Amino acid sequence: MTWAHASDLPNALEWLAPGELLMSNGHNVPAEARPQVRFLQELVSAGLSGLAIGDGPHAPELTTEFLERAEKLAFPILAIPHEVPFVAISRAVASANSDEEHRRLVRTAQLYSVFQDGVCNGRLGLPLLAELGDQLGCELVVLDTATSLAVLPEQDEVSPELCARAAREVQGRNGVLPGVLRIREGEAMAFVISVPAARPTVLVALHDAGNVPDLALLQHAANIAALEVERVTAEREQHRALGSDILEQLLEHRLEADFAMRQLRERGIAPETAVVAALQARSGDPQRNFHHELAQRRLAHLAHDDGSRTLFVLAGEEDALDTLCNALGGDAELGVSDPLHRPERMPDAAREASWALSAAESLHRPLVRYGEQTPLFLPRTLGEADSAAKRVLGPLLAYDDEHGTDLIHSLGVFFEENRSWQRSAKRLHVHKQTLVYRMGRVEELTGRNLRDTADVVQLWLALEALQLARGRPHTNGSTPEHGEP
Repeated sequence: MTWAHASDLPNALEWLAPGELLMSNGHNVPAEARPQVRFLQELVSAGLSGLAIGDGPHAPELTTEFLERAEKLAFPILAIPHEVPFVAISRAVASANSDEEHRRLVRTAQLYSVFQDGVCNGRLGLPLLAELGDQLGCELVVLDTATSLAVLPEQDEVSPELCARAAREVQGRNGVLPGVLRIREGEAMAFVISVPAARPTVLVALHDAGNVPDLALLQHAANIAALEVERVTAEREQHRALGSDILEQLLEHRLEADFAMRQLRERGIAPETAVVAALQARSGDPQRNFHHELAQRRLAHLAHDDGSRTLFVLAGEEDALDTLCNALGGDAELGVSDPLHRPERMPDAAREASWALSAAESLHRPLVRYGEQTPLFLPRTLGEADSAAKRVLGPLLAYDDEHGTDLIHSLGVFFEENRSWQRSAKRLHVHKQTLVYRMGRVEELTGRNLRDTADVVQLWLALEALQLARGRPHTNGSTPEHGEP
């Protein structure tokens, strides 16, 4: 007997370790025979040393079936007189186990010595975890429960069924874990301990029935695992920042082609088959979290957030895109470019991805590849979009360039505000008569009438095509309604 613990909680076993004595006033002891026997089996399976029940009004009468099964299993059942306090039993057990506590302290020191030696000699990651497991007499896996994958990629093949079961159990509890979660998958058994980390992480200790690890020592191992998780997270964050910087330089043509090619290949991305995927930026979903989701799933990628969208560069195979969709939770639209082929094509590929993203949002589809689908009535490609925009808006573009005006922007705001003179003028910070003059110039230069529905539709579609062709973010995607000009 290693310790005596008093608890009347219905889930008291989640806080007890093998070898401990459960002391109860009877609140958590069933009254009927069959539930009592099941309760007894749970105590035995958890490796407890015995059950002590206080002599009080809440203690149910122990049935014959219960007592006979306890006798058969050689499981001690103690009746504690009302005048004997539980604390007296705890003190007696603690006094009798002073030598055991000293041994536990020595083993705890050994765990931290292993960690210190690993830090000093560069034996981190899997070697450190293996040494900790040797000290505890079990196999340890640090598990990311959001992805059901091991934090250390070398451990992905360690009892995947049991690890998947552990992840499901944790997810089913919304991440709120007891002191220890006991799980079994076939013949495999494990203790699951929470690891204090930013991402939902647990330490899974796989063991057999004859070699049960000490739970107190496992808690210390979980604290050491937390430091290892933070190290891996810091490495991933550094990788994310470097990748974002590389992608930003590629988008701005600031990297020499051969160097850019080498940088992509070093990150496991073959430019010949790589694609750019675009995701609409969303508040509450920082791009760095997406990166950790993808890194946990072992997906080679670059990611960059420009404020209005998040761009990913990754392999163009279906399984890579499926991995990206799964990491994003399946509730986001993605636009995917044509194959990159060479790094200097990155700006064009980014525009293609944004074009496809617009189509995905308009069609409410989770993923659209460039050229595959487009929003209704819009051109299919960037080249077609540029041609359509110039055909309708060419005179406006030339006038803005020659006179330093921005009639294109004013027209866009006018449509976004559903042709409301007051709202549009306020948003543009001009007088209403100034806006009236500007829209008059638009009509004069384009030969279109802003009171004619057909002309309005042509102008709006041309603006949409121009925004996408120039790589500008999509505005609001709403068709202008009849308003009061």
